[in-house]
Order: sequence, then C-alpha cells, then structure tokens
Amino acid sequence: MNKQKYIMISLIFTVFIGLNVCSNLSCDKPRAGKIIADTSSAAGQQAYSASTDSLTIQKDELTKIYTQAIAEFIKAAYKMDKTTYDTLFFGKHVYGQPDDFPDIELPKTIEQTQIRIVAPDAGQKKQAERKSLVYINMMGWVDYKKAEFIFVVFSNGAEHQYDYFIHFVSKDSTYKFELDRIEFENYLHLKGQKPKRITVYKNGKYIADK
Repeated sequence: MNKQKYIMISLIFTVFIGLNVCSNLSCDKPRAGKIIADTSSAAGQQAYSASTDSLTIQKDELTKIYTQAIAEFIKAAYKMDKTTYDTLFFGKHVYGQPDDFPDIELPKTIEQTQIRIVAPDAGQKKQAERKSLVYINMMGWVDYKKAEFIFVVFSNGAEHQYDYFIHFVSKDSTYKFELDRIEFENYLHLKGQKPKRITVYKNGKYIADK
C-alpha cells in the first residue's frame, strides 16, 4: 500500500513538473512566434525586392530591343529611298492589348534622330497642326526567342505612308536579339489595290546590296 502511495505521489510530481515546463515553453512561444514573423517579413521583403529587380531587368531589356528596332527602322528607311528624319513621334497606345506600347523611356536620340513619345490623341493633334510631322504607331511582340515589330508610318496630315515589319531572333534565350529580316509595304498611290510586301533585309544584308 505504501508502495502504491509512493508511486502515485511520484506520478503527480512528474505531471506537475511537465505542466510547469510546458507552461514555461508556452510563455516563450510569443517571442519565438515574433521571431518567425520577423523572419517571414524579411523573406517577403527579399522576395518583393527580387520581383522588383526582375521587373526592372525586363523593362531594361524591353527598352533595349525597342531602341534596337527603331534604329533598324531608321536605317532601313534610308536604305530604301534615302529618307532621313529630324524627329519621329511615336504613339504610346495602351489599350490592354498584347501589342501595347510598354512603360519604358526611350533615348532622346536614336541614329541621330530625335525621338518623342506622345499619347495617340496628342499625335493626331500634332499631325493636324503640321502635315510634315512623321507619326508612327509601333506595335511589338517580345519574348525570349524572338521580337517582332510593325511600324505603321503616317505623315502628310495623318496619311498612311507605309509599314515596316522588323523581325529579330535570339539564339541563346538571353534577350540578345539579332536582326533576322525586314519587310516593307507601301500604302501610297495604291488606288484600291492591296500593297505588295517586299523583303528589304534578309540573310545578314539588305536585298539592294545583292
């Protein structure tokens, strides 16, 4: 009987110690939880920072390829008929479409040509005020394998002049694009006919150089 009583007392004492230990650990839980929360917050900030960096890199790459495309357009226009530009106005169209003009800032000068980005309505107003102004609706589709652009060119008071189709390819999936080909459609003096698309640049050289 005494032995059983001793065992019962020992069990009660063990349970008491266990409860006391658990109580002390539970007191530390808010502190541990706060540390975890802080760590989670830091990780979240790092993830946000990495995401921001990724977006910045993407914007930088878009700026680079759009600049490259505009430079090729200017060179192709000169190659076609010795056309030179003092200033080019690009419409910053944003209609929720895949070909929207991206949220980038282009260099002020590309190939010795002044570059201006304007809203489409401002572009229409400028064309009405000055017929010689050259306004371009530039549409682009870019991924890591290829980049394709259409330059729809207006002048003479918003008259559709011609279109350039400029294609780039990337061989190593690092957004390092090489010019693949340039095609051209002339919309002047069509008299109801469909414009013929001609190749201006292919296989590393202008067709006129053949």
